[in-house]
Amino acid sequence: MRGGVSDPVHCGNGCLDHEKWEIGRNAARLRHFRGVAAVVMSDALRVWEEVWDSFRDLRDPDAILEGGSEPLGRLNCGDWDSVRDKLHLLGHYIHYTKRLCEGTLGDPEEKERKE
Repeated sequence: MRGGVSDPVHCGNGCLDHEKWEIGRNAARLRHFRGVAAVVMSDALRVWEEVWDSFRDLRDPDAILEGGSEPLGRLNCGDWDSVRDKLHLLGHYIHYTKRLCEGTLGDPEEKERKE
């Protein structure tokens, strides 16, 4: 058994039941792909929420409608480094997921195109 999918099954007359085996193998690959994509996107969403919380408008709806100004100085100078790091990480998550969906992970040509 490899990767949760058993090897091709021999029929009673000696032939291999490749179709059934291929379906099982492809289903296992799809489950793995979905699992990896879900984890990476969950991490990306968590980072996005942290960045959004840094910039979210803290005024109540009435203050926004009345045109009240937003409190200044919500982010200290040191906080900008943290936000920049989170945006950089978010970019990596998005790029990785894009390559995962395109099937170009580990593609040597992808590295050459990037450079």
